[in-house]
Amino acid sequence: MINEADILVNNEVKIDRGFYAGKTALVRKVMADGRSLEVEIARTSGKIAFVDVTFVSEIRESQHAKPVKSLGPIANSVVKDTI
Repeated sequence: MINEADILVNNEVKIDRGFYAGKTALVRKVMADGRSLEVEIARTSGKIAFVDVTFVSEIRESQHAKPVKSLGPIANSVVKDTI
């Protein structure tokens, strides 16, 4: 069964509590207990830490994504009709 921790693997998270609070990290894997994450702390030359899944928050891609541009009224209607 897939849980919240499994979904975070290979994604960036922000650590909310503990020694690395405020840091960004890449989730490398979920430990056997299903709650602990092995993370690589960003900008620390590969430093590895273990944190509980409740101590992190997911970084939403919408923060970094560019807004969708309009293709114009004709192209937008074609896209809308094909969806």
